[in-house]
Amino acid sequence: MAERRTKERRTNPAVPEPLERKKERRQGDRRESTRRTGTVTVRHGDARDEVSAEVSLGGASFVLPGPPNAEALVIELAVTPRKTLELPGQVTSARAARTAVRHVQVRFDELDTRTELALAKWLDGVTE
Repeated sequence: MAERRTKERRTNPAVPEPLERKKERRQGDRRESTRRTGTVTVRHGDARDEVSAEVSLGGASFVLPGPPNAEALVIELAVTPRKTLELPGQVTSARAARTAVRHVQVRFDELDTRTELALAKWLDGVTE
């Protein structure tokens, strides 16, 4: 069998030029809402963990020191020094790593209008 590793496949003249795209690729972030990183308290089952999370209007993403103790959990987010939002959510993904740290993604349940507005203000950095 011939040695295949000696041939340079990237400059093969038999391969035509790359296809031209109909439109340019989208630039920037394609998420529905903005995301902001902050410290939150996660209540799952009987456990409470304070973690750094990436929060948006639809959900949150964070790393727990162990597996979540429940499918549903509550995220407590301090919006102002005196006001804390409780954001109930369903765990959509919990990926394990070799170090037993879990990367958890949560989708928020239906939030009432006041909670959603307070969260949106926090995401935009509006302080009252």
